[in-house]
Amino acid sequence: MRFKSIAFAGALLAVVTPAHAQVRDTAAAIQVLQQEIMSGRLTPDEIRARIRASGLSEAEIRQRLSELGYPEDLLEQYLSAGVVPGVGTPVSAAQIEDILRELATAPVSEVVGVDTIAQIADTVTDEPSVAVEGPVGLPIFGKSLFERATTQFRPLTMGPAPPNYQLGPGDELVLILTGDVQDIYTLPVTREGFIIVPDVGRVSVNGLTLDQLRNSLYAQLGRAYSGIVRGPEATTFFEVSLSTLRRNQVFVIGEVERPAAYEVTSVATALQALYQAGGPSDQGSFRDVQIRRGDRLIANLDIYEYLTRGSAPGDIPLDHGDVVFVPVRGSWVEIDGNVVRPGVYELKEGEGLQSLMALAGGIEPEADLRRVQIDRILPPDQRDQGVQRVLIDVNVTALLQVEEDEVAVGAGDKVYVFAVSEARRNTVMIRGNVWAPGVYELSSGMRLLDLIDRAGGLKDNAYLGRVQVVRLDPTDLSKRMVAVSLVAEDDPLLEEYDEVTVYSISEFRERRFVTIYGAVQRPGAYEYQDDMTLRDLVIAAGGLRENAYVLEAEVARVMSQPDSSGDFVEIQTVPLDSSYVIPRWATRVGSGAGDPSQAGPGAPEFQLAQYDNVFIRNRPGFELQRTVTISGQVRFPGRYALRRKDERLSSIVERAGGLSNEAYAAGIRFYRRGESAGDDSIAQARVNVDLVAVLENPDIGANLILEDGDSIYIPEFIPTVRVEGSVLRPVDVMFEPGAGLDYYVNSAGGYARDGDKGRTRVEYANGSVRTVHKTLLIFKTEPKPQPGSRVFVPEKPPSRGVNWVAITAVVTSFATVYALLFK
Repeated sequence: MRFKSIAFAGALLAVVTPAHAQVRDTAAAIQVLQQEIMSGRLTPDEIRARIRASGLSEAEIRQRLSELGYPEDLLEQYLSAGVVPGVGTPVSAAQIEDILRELATAPVSEVVGVDTIAQIADTVTDEPSVAVEGPVGLPIFGKSLFERATTQFRPLTMGPAPPNYQLGPGDELVLILTGDVQDIYTLPVTREGFIIVPDVGRVSVNGLTLDQLRNSLYAQLGRAYSGIVRGPEATTFFEVSLSTLRRNQVFVIGEVERPAAYEVTSVATALQALYQAGGPSDQGSFRDVQIRRGDRLIANLDIYEYLTRGSAPGDIPLDHGDVVFVPVRGSWVEIDGNVVRPGVYELKEGEGLQSLMALAGGIEPEADLRRVQIDRILPPDQRDQGVQRVLIDVNVTALLQVEEDEVAVGAGDKVYVFAVSEARRNTVMIRGNVWAPGVYELSSGMRLLDLIDRAGGLKDNAYLGRVQVVRLDPTDLSKRMVAVSLVAEDDPLLEEYDEVTVYSISEFRERRFVTIYGAVQRPGAYEYQDDMTLRDLVIAAGGLRENAYVLEAEVARVMSQPDSSGDFVEIQTVPLDSSYVIPRWATRVGSGAGDPSQAGPGAPEFQLAQYDNVFIRNRPGFELQRTVTISGQVRFPGRYALRRKDERLSSIVERAGGLSNEAYAAGIRFYRRGESAGDDSIAQARVNVDLVAVLENPDIGANLILEDGDSIYIPEFIPTVRVEGSVLRPVDVMFEPGAGLDYYVNSAGGYARDGDKGRTRVEYANGSVRTVHKTLLIFKTEPKPQPGSRVFVPEKPPSRGVNWVAITAVVTSFATVYALLFK
């Protein structure tokens, strides 16, 4: 079981903290880590963080588990936020740790530095890459590569490694013995550069490749295992592989988004380290990323090479202590217009307009290569007063076909590639009564009939007497009309931009129609056709309605000449019969419904003329039911149909079973439909009704004649009076028989300072309203509230100063009354 303990210890090294890294003794390290697992420090959240840090999707994790020989659902409980049962037991924790190691999920605590890969690439996001805009508003080419946090650019944390990979401290090897001896060992490379093989001892591996190590192990292992020899005599076999790569600390500095020290694997390249640092900043260079080792510059990375050609010769693997330095950017040039990839580009020394257009992906098909414009800020020594910018037009047609010297562009230049003109030359157009109208090529010697033939020819109702050709005068762009008659076989020669119009005979006819109104399903105007009869028009209008008068119809016909009486319309009464009614069973073949030939003797067919106006009368006395609704405290509330047009309120109350014992007749709420509210809804107007008097004497005028849509509500008895408005405390007051208005107002605390006592009103439960009334300015009558009433005290109107006219009128009135009383 010795190999299991060693493998278990190697697996646990994934969660080493800086404190644990200082434990030099391997056995002591194993003991410390075993205690950590058993104490439950590897929590479910940490396991989920390890899985997220792997950058693998759930499907990829299940697939990897299956490839490693585990059940696909082994980590299912850690892929969601569910509770993990049994966490903390030594066996399950060790197994989980082993599985995580095999899945290559790096512990989140391994990464060192202020800005770590765990912070910027802990999960794979689905957010689209956002192009960062440069100072001119176009995207900076290459910037979007570093804008999305993803694990796709993370270097490998475990094998395989390149064949020339040199082993060193921090690497971890796996030695597998098969044959006579079967064993497996996890062998970390110590700081001194050796591994400890059980029963063999120390083996130096520093600087060796895996092939060199295999050659060395033949001699080293052969001394402990006699079966390990080269050749067919071997009975014990071994295989050594790299399980975990060492980690190096590198520095990404200069004009980057997050300059810092980063911990990367030993196979990580400069581009991967640069990605962890967020890439070059807005001021950083994409063309001259420098990799320094000690005091030496060992490589230069051009990110544009990687983005445009997929090759990056300067993207070398990094070693411990290497520096990735991003200097300040070079010349920034903007290119816009009809290129594949408009944006802001950094140019190297010697690169010009042709290189810029190549970096932009080339030109679009609609680009006008004769007009490429450079907007340039002049250098300080070339500027004159008022002249600091210039426009330079370049014809790049020849430059792109032959190798010419680069057209110089400098920092701050704005290049725009214009599109070719939308105008089309050498065309003619035909519209109107042909089968394929449109724009056609003007061929040499093309005539009018040639164009008509290309357009599919004339339609049957084409008007041949006049075809219009509108011709453009190129000297002043004026237009003139060329009249052509196809009857006379005119066939003029066409010119560029000619517009030909062919008319149809029907265009010259006035629209013919007949109208039908009254008791039909779809009244309105319909197109008139020759030999159209009244029956045809009725069918087109959807047939007669149920209330139609089927004995006769009225037809108003326009007279060709007014008669002596001055009438200009002739009114005809046309007989109808039952055959105009289309029953449901008329869809059966042979039914004969609506067919005048099957109707027997009856109304003859009436031939219509254009502009006839047909009116189908309503059947006398036919009317749909009128309904009213009564609800509340009646025995049988509901919707009732009126028996006659003059049915009254008392009758519907009686039909509803009369009032219940709890009904309050004086509080009736009677609503009647008003005018349309303008939004397809009907306004409801309240009508004040004295139901008590109506029930006592149905012959009085208050017993209203009901109308369609009336709504009646009888409430329960309301024992209170509501007092509102400008009073000290709005309140509901119990009704007191015989009490006057002041009693209820005083129960609400009295009038407020701004209360207008003289305009106090009482709104009764049945909708009636009464206000305080003054006679001769000194006598006052007040309404008495009833149960369910509402007393409202309005505010006084704003003061407008002393009204001497009103005062004079009051004094005069008082004097008049006094004189009449004491004369």
